[in-house]
Amino acid sequence: AAIKGQGEMVRLLVQNGARPCLGTDTGWTAAHFAAEYGKLSVLRALHLLHAPVDKGDLYGHTPKRIAEIYGQTDCVAFLEKAELECAEYRRVAEQNGILLDDTDEEWEEQKERELAKRRETIESENTSAQGVRQCKRDSSHTMRSNKEVQKG
Repeated sequence: AAIKGQGEMVRLLVQNGARPCLGTDTGWTAAHFAAEYGKLSVLRALHLLHAPVDKGDLYGHTPKRIAEIYGQTDCVAFLEKAELECAEYRRVAEQNGILLDDTDEEWEEQKERELAKRRETIESENTSAQGVRQCKRDSSHTMRSNKEVQKG
């Protein structure tokens, strides 16, 4: 419904229990898809329903950033205001002890596992690269030492 620009259908789905905060395996929510396809009516509907239209995906891209990437200027303009209103709504809700359904807990856990895996890979690659550099240094030192022995 979000991709097809069916704002009224999105509203009905959310009012009947659909959770607009749920995301794909890369963290894209209905708002990300609506932003990509320039579906301003869907973004407006999601925002009116207090859906999180400012959450980043696995790479930190918010729906506004996705709209920027795809040249959806009307969506970008709307989301600039909506992001501020979203943050304020969350702040007031937290102040008043109101729990919001704006986080996909399962995806957040998956994201943390994925980021940890990426950090391990980077650390492993850095360790391997350091080992190669050290090996090259040792090798060049050995070559110099051998030349000195041959001269002597």
